[in-house]
Amino acid sequence: MPMSPQDVIQNLGELPPLPQVATRVIRLSANSDTSSDDLQNLIRMDQALSAQVLRIANSAMFGRVREVTTLTQAILTLGFATTRSVVLASSVKNLYTRGPVGLQERVLWEHALVTAITGSAFAKAMGFSTMEEVFLAGLMHDIGKCVMALKFPEAYGALLRRINGEEGDPIGMELDAFGFDHTMVGEALLRSWNIAEGVEAAVRWHHDPLHAAAQHRRQVAAVALGNQMAIDLQVGVGMPDALAGATWEAMDILQLDDSSYQVHRTTALRALEQDKALLTDF
Repeated sequence: MPMSPQDVIQNLGELPPLPQVATRVIRLSANSDTSSDDLQNLIRMDQALSAQVLRIANSAMFGRVREVTTLTQAILTLGFATTRSVVLASSVKNLYTRGPVGLQERVLWEHALVTAITGSAFAKAMGFSTMEEVFLAGLMHDIGKCVMALKFPEAYGALLRRINGEEGDPIGMELDAFGFDHTMVGEALLRSWNIAEGVEAAVRWHHDPLHAAAQHRRQVAAVALGNQMAIDLQVGVGMPDALAGATWEAMDILQLDDSSYQVHRTTALRALEQDKALLTDF
C-alpha cells in the first residue's frame, strides 16, 4: 500500500513541535497595542534567544560604536520589525537542523530565510496586514523537504542532488519517486500542529498559488515570489525556470506586470541586504 504524507509524519520523533514562541510572536504582532516591552518580555524568557538577538544587534551590519549589552538596546538597534523576524527565525531554525547538520541542511535553511525575507518584503510593499505570517510561511514553506530527508535520507538526498543538477519539474520528480511531494508532507505536518491556515496554504501551494483558497492566495503568492528570488540568487536546490509557472501565477494574483514586479523585486533585494545579518549570524 502506498505511503501517504500522513504516514510520513507519524511518529516524527526527530522533529520537535513548533516552538510556542513563534505562535506567541504572531499573536503579539496581530495586536495593535503590542509594545517593545511586550516583545522584550517574551524574548527574556529564552536565554538562547536573548543571546541570538544580542549577537545580531552587535553584528557589523548595524555599525554600533559601543557594544549592545541589553535587550532594550538590542530592540532599539534592530527595530521592532527586525526583532520580530529574528525571534521567528530563531524559533524555527531547529526544525531544519535536527541531527547531523551538513551542506544539505544548511542550504535548505538559508533558502528558507531568503524566501522569508524577500517574500515578506513583497508583502510589505503591497500593503499586506499579515507580514509576520508571510515571514513564517517563508521559513516553513519547504519544511516537508526536511521531513522527507529525515525519513528517507538516502533516497531523498539523491533526489535533491538530481533536482539541483537537472532541468525539469521538482514536484513531478518527487511524485514519481514517492507518490507524494514535499508540499503535501509539509501541509500534513502543519495541520497536525494546528498552524494558521494561511501559513499552511503557503506551504501546500507555493508551487501552484492559484489552487490555494481565495482568502489565502495573496499570501501564498508573496511566498512564491520569495521562493523564486531565492532560487534566482542561487540559494536553494533547483533551477529558476522550474518555478516560472508559480511566479506567473503569483504575479497574476497580485496584479503585477513586468515593470511593477521589477520595482517590488528591487525593494525585496534591498530588504535582503538590510537583513543580511540574519543570514550571516544564524
